[in-house]
Amino acid sequence: MRRLAIASHATAGAAVLLGPGGAVDAARFFTAAARLASALPEGGHVINLCDSRHGFLLGFAAALMAGRVSLLPPARGQEVWKALQRRYPGACVVSEMAVPGERCLAIAPFRGDRAPGRFEMPEVDADAVAAILFTSGSTGEPAAHAKTWGQLCRGAALLAAALGWDARPAQAIVGSVPPQHMFGLESTVVLPWRAGIPVHGHTPLLAADLENALRECGRPAWWMTTALHMRAPLQAAAVLPGLQGIVASTMSLPAALASGAETAWRVPVFEVYGSTETGALATRRTASEVEWTPLPGVTLHPQGEGEGQRFRAEGPHIDPPVILGDSLEIQTDGRFRWLGRSGDMVKVGGKRASLSALNAALIGIPGVADGVFSLPPPARSGEARSGREPRLAAFFVSDALEPAQVLEALRAQIDPAFLPRPIHRVDRLPRNATGKLPQAALDEMFTRWQGAQAIAPDHPALPGHFPGDPLVPGVTVLARVADALRARFADRVPGELLHARFHRPLRPGEPFAIVAREEGGRARFEVRRAGENEAQGGVIASGEWALVGAMPSVPGP
Repeated sequence: MRRLAIASHATAGAAVLLGPGGAVDAARFFTAAARLASALPEGGHVINLCDSRHGFLLGFAAALMAGRVSLLPPARGQEVWKALQRRYPGACVVSEMAVPGERCLAIAPFRGDRAPGRFEMPEVDADAVAAILFTSGSTGEPAAHAKTWGQLCRGAALLAAALGWDARPAQAIVGSVPPQHMFGLESTVVLPWRAGIPVHGHTPLLAADLENALRECGRPAWWMTTALHMRAPLQAAAVLPGLQGIVASTMSLPAALASGAETAWRVPVFEVYGSTETGALATRRTASEVEWTPLPGVTLHPQGEGEGQRFRAEGPHIDPPVILGDSLEIQTDGRFRWLGRSGDMVKVGGKRASLSALNAALIGIPGVADGVFSLPPPARSGEARSGREPRLAAFFVSDALEPAQVLEALRAQIDPAFLPRPIHRVDRLPRNATGKLPQAALDEMFTRWQGAQAIAPDHPALPGHFPGDPLVPGVTVLARVADALRARFADRVPGELLHARFHRPLRPGEPFAIVAREEGGRARFEVRRAGENEAQGGVIASGEWALVGAMPSVPGP
């Protein structure tokens, strides 16, 4: 049985963690981890919900020392960890805060100062499963993926080599990605442990927090982050003292953003390609490179041909080999181009395009802070009742641009068949902590905006309806509801209007959306300000309409 040390810190006094309270050395940290390990309830799994990197590292180290498997969920809500406890009977929870339950342990008492006893770096069986990670849900139902301690260590060594740390070793790490995610686990937990360097104990997200974290490191540091988290410090012209390099992953990094960061902070910006199933597979300097360079020993083998072609990834840290869900173009020198996810191709008007490429075009528009293309949920799942091809929609975040301006900018970059109709400006996209857009959250946002429309100021129902301060008549709103119910319930059409209530006025040109669901032969509907829900005070009207099998007369506008 081959055993590997948890970390490679050279001395008992070497810093493992950095923060506003100073450094936590190896002796103090691993002594605290040993005390936590002995306090863990009996069982085989530990659900690590710690928010801070200090807390997570302590819980992860304790689980390794106790021979337990860490379960790293993509979210930390009670329904998530309760489901894990049902799936893994006997699993206990470690958390920053006290969590109700018999098998829940708060780690706060184990983080305080304590004089270490005799210190010896713990070792772990290389073949033992160290962690089970879960896909984020951006492409479907989360699935579990186990990683042995040996796999994690080998992957960290390969990543360090690809970043050139042999020639210019890193001295510290600051991370803006959660350690429960594969990239966060690799780059802010295993990588610093194997390199024998400290990591900052917090997860800075705002520009000021990042500046403070780098100052508190007091030594050159690499920043592990995402494209989403890079934008704010760059736009704020943040001063990042001691920044030594940047590594981004979890979402596509626009070349313009990478170039801007390299120019502003005069450091290399690397992007990592990988997955939960494989860990890191390849890197590139996105500002100057289109192709990806596989990590040492990583090879990609084509499986099949044509549109159904896939690639099998093999490498020292990948066991067993993994079939990737991406479309790639392999170069003669072994490097490759990423063409998008195999499942993100859309077909409109007989033409095909990658959603990833469309998203890149949208986000690349100057003045657009974030954006995404999407198919309506029924079309994406193949449940559309109409024979017509679904139209793409797009959502974007911008303080400066109107939808018409963004549409015009897209017109110059993409085929007209893929221009989004409709296109909506929103305050934010529902990204998770790693910058990904879970499909369920995207579908929910789409549903809120689906069918967004407005009553034009020249609508014939408006003249004389409160001159100088026009409002849309309620009967006009109900006529639009009736139309929406016909489209929503193709086999059952609206009959008697059972009741309706108007909560706030609707003005000409104000965008609104209609949502409805069937309950016991009735259609319950709401008319909402586009993009807003009931909690946000966006309900304009609500009510119930009986569903029948014959077309009734409908109130005129």
